[in-house]
Formats: sequence, C-alpha cells, structure tokens
Amino acid sequence: MADESPGGLWGGRFASPLHPAIHAFTGSLHFDRRLVRHDLIGCLAHARMLRECGVLSKEEALPILVGLSEMLRGVENQTLPVIGDDEDIHSWIERTLADRIGENARRLHTARSRNDQAVLALRLYVRERLEDILSGVAGLQRAWLEQADVHRETYLPGYTHLQRGQPVSLAHHLLAHVASLSQDAGRLRRAHASAGISPLGAGALAGSTFPIDPGRSTELLGLEATFTNSMHAVGDRDYVLDAAYACAVFLVHLSRWADEIVLWSTKEFGFLRLDDSIAQGSSLMPQKKNPEAAELLRGKAARAIGNLAGLLSLLKGLPLTYNSDLQEDKEPLFDSLDTADWSAAAAITIARGVHFQADRMAEALVGGMLTATELADHLVRRGVPFRTAHEQSGLAVRTAEDRGVELWELSLDELRATCPDVADDIAGELEPDRAAAAHDSPGGPAPARVAEQLDAAEDELATLERWLDARTPAPIYRAHLDGTLTAEDLH
Repeated sequence: MADESPGGLWGGRFASPLHPAIHAFTGSLHFDRRLVRHDLIGCLAHARMLRECGVLSKEEALPILVGLSEMLRGVENQTLPVIGDDEDIHSWIERTLADRIGENARRLHTARSRNDQAVLALRLYVRERLEDILSGVAGLQRAWLEQADVHRETYLPGYTHLQRGQPVSLAHHLLAHVASLSQDAGRLRRAHASAGISPLGAGALAGSTFPIDPGRSTELLGLEATFTNSMHAVGDRDYVLDAAYACAVFLVHLSRWADEIVLWSTKEFGFLRLDDSIAQGSSLMPQKKNPEAAELLRGKAARAIGNLAGLLSLLKGLPLTYNSDLQEDKEPLFDSLDTADWSAAAAITIARGVHFQADRMAEALVGGMLTATELADHLVRRGVPFRTAHEQSGLAVRTAEDRGVELWELSLDELRATCPDVADDIAGELEPDRAAAAHDSPGGPAPARVAEQLDAAEDELATLERWLDARTPAPIYRAHLDGTLTAEDLH
C-alpha cells in the first residue's frame, strides 16, 4: 500500500493525504515497474558510495545493502513481485526495504532525490534494452550475409523508381540491407554511450551538502562518465531521444526490407517464395498465402516514428530542470525499445523463411533493356562523348523494342545503324551477367567487389559481436547478487 501519512514521501509539509483520484492519475508504478532491477542496482551503488564516503556508518549501511541485495535476488528469481498501491517504483523500493529492515531504510535517500534516482534507473534500463536490440541487429545481419554468400552469382534487375535499371547480383542487393544495419548498429551504440552518464549525486537539481563522490557511483555502476552539471543531469533526456531515434531509423530500414518481401513474394514478381512457417492464409480464399508478418513489420516503423515525434514534442519548451511532464517519456520510449527488439527477432525468422527463386530473377533480366547504360559506356570508351553515346544508346533501345529483342540480340549492322562506333564483339558485353561483372568500381556488383563487401561486412559484424560479448553487469550488481555481503566488506 502507499504511504498513508499526509505527505507520503514529501515529509511534513502537507496536512492531508493526496486525493485518491490524483494518486491514481500521477502514479506510474503500472509502467515503471519494469525499472525495478535497475533502480535496485542504483540504490546499491548509492548506499555503497555513502558508506565509503562516511556519510553512512558501517552499522547504518550494512542492513540497507543486505536488504537491497535480498530484494534484488527476489526480483531476479521472481519471488518478489512488484505489487502495491505505491506511486512509482522508487516509492515501492523504499517501502519494501522499510518493511524488511525497519526505520534504517529511511537513511537510503540521504544525498539523493527521486530526480537523479529516476534518471539513473532509466539510463541503465535503456542501455540494457539497446544491447538486446543490437543482438537482434547482429542476428539479422548474419542471416543476410549467409544468403549473400550463397547468391554471389544470382543476378536480377536493380531498380530505380520501381522500374528495372541495371543488372546486379542478389548478393550485392542483400549487402545493401546489411550496410543499412551497420549504420543502425552505429546509431544504437552511440545511443548506448549517450545513456552511459551517471546522474547520481545531482540531487533534485543542485547536488548535495554531503561529502559524496559521484565518480565512485559511476565506477560501481560500470558507466562511462559522470554528470558535469547537476541541473542538466536531472533535466536531460537527450539519451531518450537518441534511443528513440535509433529505434525509429532501424525500424524504417526494416520496413523497406519488409516491403521488398511483400513485393517479391507476389506472383507478379515471384522473386521469392515464403515458407509456410512465416506465411498466413485467408479466412475466405483457400489459395491465399499472405506475407502478413512482413506487412506488420513494415507497419511497426509508424509506431516508432510517432513515439519519437511525441518525445520531441514533450521536451519542446520544457523549463529546467525536472518537471513531471518527463514522467511521460517512459511509455513511448518503452514502446519503441520493445517494438525494435521484437521486430528484430521477427525479421530474423522471416529472413530465414524466404526461398529465393533464381529462375524468376533471371527471367526479369529480359525485357527491360537493362544494359543500355553499358552500351553507352562502351561507346564512351570508344571516344564518343557521353551525351552523344546516351542518345545513340537510346535509339538502339528503340530499335530493339520495335523488333521485340534484347540489345545483345541485335545484329552488329543493326547496332551500327544507331551506334556506328561499336566494336565487333559488343554483343557479349551487353549480356546481363557480363554487364554486372564489368561494374568493378568500389562498392559495385562485380564479383570481386562483392567479395570485398562481404569480407568488410563480416569484419564489422565480428566487431559488433565482440562488443556484445564484452557487455557485463555493473560491478555493484555482481558484488551484491550472491548475497554474501558482510560487515567486513564495508571498508
């Protein structure tokens, strides 16, 4: 139950209890309960720092640390449910600790405000969830790289304006998606670092009168840096925006790939076939095999975009430092993090459930005059100015269309009627696989360049996987989770 005293956690200033309707309206335990573990870790770091700085004695600190450790273990093994009528998770922790160790629990809040306490818990939570999402990013990149390696010599049209443009390999196409996720990984890691600043010690807005050591709290938490300005520390939500933005862009990238799955699985394209495990049917039309998972994945980006816009609107014009408006940052942020995490898992499953149809891709190389640019480039190498070559190549396209053949099927005389400078062996250069192989510029679809891109992507993915493997819990978490703390530990 919530504190029934007139002022709750606010002390003696108030003569009457909070109205139940206002308590229900302002309460956040129903959504911030997910921060419980992170808040407990922050409480442990704060209490240990207070003891090391002499603000709390050994006798005062020991029961607090033991009690918090027991609560942390209870939360971790799901024997301590977060229930009650408390205002928020921070109030729940303080009340639960008091129920367990008595009056001494009230010392925990020394030199701390709910402002820096709440910010810390959210920062720790954001970092953990970003690591989960990054693990999904790595898994999806791995799936695409495996497919790209198999399809180095599978050719299909590359599109602009959804019109056939030039021939490329399927490997090259898939590597474009891998490159998008590499940028996502960079954004997500930067957001992770942005959240890695400890606000403990900032207090409500003006620090503390006690001889605290915020740097020690940072060390115990395993964070990268300590706040430099106490007012900024409690009012800053840039790390929330960074995380929401990184999630939104990631989901936009997934939406583009998901739309491709939808499009390519149609009979009109037929570039891929959906495994039964990732497709769904119709309640009316027995023949249907719908890419509903991909469609939902395509739609998830809208949620993340809306969440980001809402967070930006929330922060616009908000005065320093803390305002209760900031309580509204959590639900849209949680939704973006959840959506990105779940979407990554779904995308991996979808990616492994598609079967590419190389024959249909090869068929699509015919009928679009995809090597007209290669014809123009050939003429340029023969000394024709590019604009002239472009015009002559266009005339050759018209001739081929009139005859109902491809450019490489025109006779040499027919080609020379519009392109007088072509070489005798031009026809071979205009075949799609030869044309793709000729694009040997850096980052292009030529086999050697695709091999380079595969190697570079493997290296980037290995770097990300090593970074993920190196993630460890906060030192204070490891030190207290086993519950073996004794008075001798409190040097």
